[in-house]
Amino acid sequence: VRTNSYAVLDNAVVLPDVIVHRSARLRNVVIDKGVVIPEGLVVGEDMDEDNAWFRVSERGKVLITQDMLDARAAKL
Repeated sequence: VRTNSYAVLDNAVVLPDVIVHRSARLRNVVIDKGVVIPEGLVVGEDMDEDNAWFRVSERGKVLITQDMLDARAAKL
């Protein structure tokens, strides 16, 4: 796992080969292997936003996969 400057990971399970770019804030997340987290991504602070793009468990844990990030990037 590689994290860049000012990235915050709080209560995160991060599988191998993940890159977290600068200024990302990730709370209560599970990140699948090989995911590239874009610069400035914020997850775990706005559940409505998280539900729009990611799978969120009943306890508020957010699963992030590369396919989910790619779909999000295509819509923004």
